[in-house]
Amino acid sequence: MQLKTFKIWLKVYWFSGLCKNMSFEVEARSFGEAFEVAENMLPKSKIKKVKHLQGDIMGYIFEPPKKGANRFETN
Repeated sequence: MQLKTFKIWLKVYWFSGLCKNMSFEVEARSFGEAFEVAENMLPKSKIKKVKHLQGDIMGYIFEPPKKGANRFETN
């Protein structure tokens, strides 16, 4: 699988009572991994709850083929 650049929107509920929509640009292989990476960018000790709002693919990152990589997947 190739890496993609995702734009992720999260709704963050803070312990202080504030609610804020935040967006992140992350590089990941799938939407689930992208949301996980974006959540890890937030400080865990100050957050009460995180809600996934939206995720869009911004672009693709093409990795050059590695020697023997194509034959490994067919075996």
